[in-house]
Amino acid sequence: MRLRTTHGGAAAGARDRWVTIQARPEESVSGSGFPIDATWADLATVAMAREEIDATERERSAQEQAQNYSQWTMPYMPEMDPERVDVAKLRLLVFASRHYDILGAAAIGRAEAIAILTESYGKTPTEAAP
Repeated sequence: MRLRTTHGGAAAGARDRWVTIQARPEESVSGSGFPIDATWADLATVAMAREEIDATERERSAQEQAQNYSQWTMPYMPEMDPERVDVAKLRLLVFASRHYDILGAAAIGRAEAIAILTESYGKTPTEAAP
């Protein structure tokens, strides 16, 4: 899977989803890179555009699991610049009460926008039924 950064960022009108960016402190990662328990805190809520990349449903451990890959495009923010921050390790996206783990990020242009590739897991409709 690859981030698409050649389109120059999503137009402001396409950024129709308000997404919360959460952060955890850099000290929450050990010297070996393994995460240490730390609380995620809201960093900002930003308007983003979302493009669905892939969605699959698999059976793991006798349970069906839906896996979704999305690309989000947001306005440039220094706190999300992958040249300054390890975005995949220290940031998380939350939209509609669903958590999106960041797999990678790339700056678009010169401080124009940021593209973010995410992965999320969800229950399949049969699991979600009461």
